[in-house]
Parts: sequence; C-alpha cells; structure tokens
Amino acid sequence: MSSTTSPDPSPRVDRSPDGSRLLVELSGEFDGPAVVAAMARARHRAEECDERFGVVVDVREFAAHGNALAVLGEWETFLRVAGASTVVRVGEGRAVGGADRRAATLEEAEALLPE
Repeated sequence: MSSTTSPDPSPRVDRSPDGSRLLVELSGEFDGPAVVAAMARARHRAEECDERFGVVVDVREFAAHGNALAVLGEWETFLRVAGASTVVRVGEGRAVGGADRRAATLEEAEALLPE
C-alpha cells in the first residue's frame, strides 16, 4: 500500500455519464464485511446503469484481510448476474488472482470492456 493511501477503507463507486460503465475503487484495508458494504454500494449504482454495462474494480491500493478476496469474487459474480457484461479487476498479484478478467492498468481494463 502506498503512503498516500488512507488507512480507512474508502470505496469509491462512480457511474459513467452514459451509464455504460461502473468504476469501483477499493483503497485501504478491507475484511469480508467491509467488502460486502462496498460492493452493496456498487450494486445500487449498477441499478442506474444501462443494460449490459461494464465494470472495472480497481484494487491497486486494496489490502485484503481474512476472506475479503473471496467475498470480492462473489460480488463480481453477482454484478454479472445483475447485468454486467464484463467485470475486470485492476491490480497485480494476489489481489487479482481469482478474477475472471484482470488488467494491470485502468487503460488496459477499459480496452477489455465492450464498446
């Protein structure tokens, strides 16, 4: 984790203006229940997206504890069931190990999402 990362979990969930994309940014330390709370916010924002929207989950500044990565994987599956055409996890190492699609940068992740 970088020195600029807040010690408090601070999920950011943004929807693109056209409703085709959802960006979930997890930075800080998370355990399973904190991931559930963060991804519940993402689920509410997903309801505002177009049908077959793409999701980018940025975990480059994410410190997982306990079962947080397993919970994150379950929620990514849930977002796909809820209508996401593609979910891409951005990061490296263990944080992206269980992801169906992964990228090292946001630019790479955007390239993996459908037009």
